Amino acid sequence: MEIVIVGGGELGRELSRDLNDEGHEITLIDNRPEIIDQLIEEVDIKGVVGSGTSIDIQREADVDRCRIFIAVTQSDEINLISSNIAKILGAEYCIVRARKEDYALQEPFMKKTFGLNALINQDRETAQHITNVVDFPAANYVEMFNHKKIHLVRIKAASFAEIVGMTMQQIRQQVPNVVVCVLTRAYETIIPRGDTVVLAEDELDVIASDRSLDQFAKLAGHNNELRFKSALVVGGSRVANYLLPAFHARGIRTKVIEQNEERAIALASRFTSVEVILGDGTDQDFLREHRIGNHDLVIALTDNDEENLMVSLFAYHEGVRKNVTKINQPQLTELIDLDHLDALISPRLTISDSIIRRVRTLSTNNRNHLVNYARLNSDQTEALEFIVVASDEVTRAPIKDLPIKDSVVIGAIIRDGEMIFPTGDDYFVAEDHVLIISVGEKMLTLDHILKKHSPSFYQRLLNWGREQE
Repeated sequence: MEIVIVGGGELGRELSRDLNDEGHEITLIDNRPEIIDQLIEEVDIKGVVGSGTSIDIQREADVDRCRIFIAVTQSDEINLISSNIAKILGAEYCIVRARKEDYALQEPFMKKTFGLNALINQDRETAQHITNVVDFPAANYVEMFNHKKIHLVRIKAASFAEIVGMTMQQIRQQVPNVVVCVLTRAYETIIPRGDTVVLAEDELDVIASDRSLDQFAKLAGHNNELRFKSALVVGGSRVANYLLPAFHARGIRTKVIEQNEERAIALASRFTSVEVILGDGTDQDFLREHRIGNHDLVIALTDNDEENLMVSLFAYHEGVRKNVTKINQPQLTELIDLDHLDALISPRLTISDSIIRRVRTLSTNNRNHLVNYARLNSDQTEALEFIVVASDEVTRAPIKDLPIKDSVVIGAIIRDGEMIFPTGDDYFVAEDHVLIISVGEKMLTLDHILKKHSPSFYQRLLNWGREQE
């Protein structure tokens, strides 16, 4: 599929690499020749040097023939104008990143006026990810699927927890309505089997009903039912504009520390129920003075990754129950000890996933029937929600008779609004929503979960068909 991307910043370069890896024909537009040259050396893409707001540059990039146009420069206005030109030239589907809150609040008008198919605000989506983590106190990471009916959460096994030393089979016997999809141990991603044993500090990605999730959290040494009552937000960034109303709606008493006086005054006048303090939220003496340790929750939202990491680590040592860290460069976490960092939220990965989900949905006119997508461990692990259609190969036999790849876990099936935690005797039927976890391999369609050209599969399929007669 032909895709044109405007903006060679970190997000634009990441999208170029990821979408090129998925087999798309990528053209990147950027006015910095060194960026274009560097990326062309790394991956097999086309580059055009110039401004995305230039009609001639867009024509040189063959925008009139592209299926998808993506504008992700640092300027909202350049993104909007570029997309409007692309639509007029003939681009089928236009995606724009726009960070200004006014644009997000006027989304229907902006989409109609500029010919946009999708307007993505990374601050709003980042705030939603933070809110999801806050709603599940035991979790370090949360993804929602099937209109928030399926929760995929990451929970760390505490060293003193009952779950330590248990096998997956024993866990399933004790908490039936739960599926442990992925286990992360010392940076290694493992697909657990029935005899896999949980060790202290393992991170477990699980799918469970709400009640079972509380039981599982308790087994892992956490109380998921103990809600947060107070929060300290360090950094009154754009994300805070979306986060503070959500906290107010949940009855969480919130204090914000902001170093910029103009921004602090604006926050205080807009959010009257929030205590806004002017000061340096990275100063440890200042944080102690304002009793950081008395808060249930600390969220680091400054524009500096290193400062956010230090604030969260300090919060841990001061006895705060949970810390949430905004980080734009996830690779920084490879240089520090993550044991005391609870939830890491990357705005760049959040918006990248949102764009990739839309691209995959449009691939081959969405014959893949993908409705949701998220990366769980950087590029290693994906969670995907598909709708089953009658023509899918996976509908032809029970799960136990399907040659499912070793890198795949079937997390859950939603049928007629009911969640099924699948066993080998279950099967897929048309209109099911299926949540798939894949480690180390991209799943572009539901049938990609199957090992292809497996003679034994077709023999088992034939035998199963005869048994049904």
